[in-house]
Amino acid sequence: MSLEVQKKISLADYTTLKVGGVARYFAVVKNVDELLEAVKFSDSQKIPIRVLGSGSNVLIADGELPYLFLKNELKGVTYKVVSEDKILVKASAGEPWDSFVADTVEKNLSGLENLSGVPGTVGASPIQNINCYGASVSETIKTVEVLNTENKKFFELSGEECKFGYRDSIFKHEAGANLIVTAVTFGLSTNRNKNLSYQSSSQSIEKYLANQGIVEPAVADIRQAVLQVRKNIGMLEGQFRSAGSFFKNTIVEKEVFSRIEKIVNDRYEDLDKKFTPWHWSLPDGREKISTAFLLECSPFNKTTYGVKRWRDVAGLSPLHSLSIVTEVDAKAEDVRDFAKLITDSIMEIFGISLESEVNYIN
Repeated sequence: MSLEVQKKISLADYTTLKVGGVARYFAVVKNVDELLEAVKFSDSQKIPIRVLGSGSNVLIADGELPYLFLKNELKGVTYKVVSEDKILVKASAGEPWDSFVADTVEKNLSGLENLSGVPGTVGASPIQNINCYGASVSETIKTVEVLNTENKKFFELSGEECKFGYRDSIFKHEAGANLIVTAVTFGLSTNRNKNLSYQSSSQSIEKYLANQGIVEPAVADIRQAVLQVRKNIGMLEGQFRSAGSFFKNTIVEKEVFSRIEKIVNDRYEDLDKKFTPWHWSLPDGREKISTAFLLECSPFNKTTYGVKRWRDVAGLSPLHSLSIVTEVDAKAEDVRDFAKLITDSIMEIFGISLESEVNYIN
């Protein structure tokens, strides 16, 4: 067997939170043959597989974990011209996401520029259905190539078959539990309307462009605007030890929102004015609420990174309330317990449950 399988490998260095236990088995796969070998090894050992990209959206438990962890390093990108303004781009799952986006922008292709600066790999993009700054990756995904670990067959799923939802996909559910993403094909364009829709109480793409004196932005301008917005809120890779946004934004029915809005009006009028807009109406009649705003109303807000850090090793980013950050000596248990304090607080104040954006591996 050419695949090198290691034992008892610390996983903390393979995650952006820099916490996590020890893998019973660990292997790096660089091609599909090695991936197939890894699947056969897992079968022979009767041990499940867990796939890691860049470890940017996971919280791995402490202690020894009874899995074969695979570091996906499948590489390769191909461009296929379909028509004068339509290009199909196929990228292997192990390609670094932002480097891939930068390459498409350099070629003046539109479709992924609003998703610039997101940590992770191409393979994670359909799993998470990356959604930020007014865009969702599902808008551009044409097909996802996968390996079924049960029958050892490769096949493609259409975008529709991926069952994309808000930061959700088939891969997060039982129907996709045996599928490993090996490549993704995106439909990009040389002639696409620019997406300038993102805005918050303090940040917006349009504001950045206006400050730069840019009236007719190119895709490269949109990318730079998004990167600047991400930098301002501490969401660029390397700024903090974090997993990015730890919680999803909250989507509720209208009647639930009315109750939340009354709580805000009665108790948090100053924050309401400071952070408007903090909610948006959706086409299906529901309301999308900024979870960062909800956290600002709680005892757990940006100030917890300082003297209020949980056990001295975990807190919320001083630049963005949605991002849990860690210090040296933090453990997964510290992060998990801190996240529970936050969710319990939001339940107590607003009567709603927060949904984790980060995937727990126990």
